[in-house]
Amino acid sequence: MSPSLALAVPAVLILGASSTGLGAAAGLGAAALWATGSHLFDRQIERRQELTAPAANLFKNAMTGVVFGLVWLLSSSGRPGAEAWGLLWLSGALGFAVGDALYFSAFSRCGVQLAAICGLLIPPLAALGDFVLDGVVLPWQTWVAMSITLVGIVLVLRDPVATRPGETESDPVRRRQGFLLALAAAGAQAVAIITGNQGFEAAGLGDENLIPVTVIRLIGGVSAAFAIALLMGGGSGVAEVARPLRRTGLGKHLVIPSLIAAVINLPLYSYALGHLPTGVSSILFATTPLFALPVGFCLGERFGKSTYAGTLIAFGGVAAVIQTSGG
Repeated sequence: MSPSLALAVPAVLILGASSTGLGAAAGLGAAALWATGSHLFDRQIERRQELTAPAANLFKNAMTGVVFGLVWLLSSSGRPGAEAWGLLWLSGALGFAVGDALYFSAFSRCGVQLAAICGLLIPPLAALGDFVLDGVVLPWQTWVAMSITLVGIVLVLRDPVATRPGETESDPVRRRQGFLLALAAAGAQAVAIITGNQGFEAAGLGDENLIPVTVIRLIGGVSAAFAIALLMGGGSGVAEVARPLRRTGLGKHLVIPSLIAAVINLPLYSYALGHLPTGVSSILFATTPLFALPVGFCLGERFGKSTYAGTLIAFGGVAAVIQTSGG
């Protein structure tokens, strides 16, 4: 059992079998699985030069889409109205195709821990999006909390001890490059959350709609990934991004990471989203960097005190952002 899953199991026993308790356990489980899956994808991308981050991400989305598509066909799940499809497709395109591909691309440059820490910027950026687009007034405490989150992230970024497996010393230039990719990923995910929430509301967020909503978002992720590959590289770009789908020998190495990071993760994520207040579920999802630390250490990554302190500070800051902004 991975360290992250071992940390999540006691939560199920402590929180009990109530709907709220199971929702909280599901939220922690989703965070733990995403942290573990991120490290597993990082290892596969690092080991295989022919495997690009967008290709690994596309395999994850396609495999997950097939699994949940079959579940949808065989179940009595509802069918969201036409007005929800466009918003859900856009949310999936931004989140699964753009955001996750950028996130995976950051691994080889800055490591999973810093990339995961940048994910803590998603709630503050989403709050800023509400402020810019809808005029939602943010209290001064939220702005202070955002600043605290940034301080924590900077501490992790500037950790001189942090190294990936096989590295003897930290490379500040590559870490900054990875940080920028992860920052862009957080921006894409923040917009995906805003459009996804609008799509969820249009579809009616009930248990019967969780699977179809997820499938529609995955369709957006897969189709957008192919469209981006076609625009950027033409036929060769599509061939490159689809390589794991065409080569069994390459794709089989991505099955376990995809199961952990998406197929098992997404139902837990959706359950927590549907059974907990938004602020509570958001804080639970934000524990991903806390789970990523022990997993990364066990897999050979090394961190200095700056990373441990920065991770805790950034998590405290994002929790405060969610609470003070009314999330």
